[in-house]
Amino acid sequence: MIVRIMGQGQWVLEPEHLIELNELDRALEERVAAGDEPGMIEALTALGDGVRRLGVEVPEDMLAESDLVLPDVDVSLEEVRELLKSTSEYYGLIPDADGELTEGDEESASL
Repeated sequence: MIVRIMGQGQWVLEPEHLIELNELDRALEERVAAGDEPGMIEALTALGDGVRRLGVEVPEDMLAESDLVLPDVDVSLEEVRELLKSTSEYYGLIPDADGELTEGDEESASL
């Protein structure tokens, strides 16, 4: 799976990384639900740090389609709330770790 963090780049993540990232994503969702903007920024920072720590950065000169896009930390609480609404039927900002690869994931696994 390829994850883009707006303004920062892309990282390739393995499906097993989703378990840890889901925990960080749940913390973000809780902060947004509570209307805690400073806490949301802290949780979004931790989520981005997790992606960078667990993933392998995609070289800048390589064009790769992102499987999902995370906002940078300069986003507002309302913007994150809207992003979460758009994915709430399935997951938060990070897909649930169910071990299944999508077509895009299979392509990114070959990078």
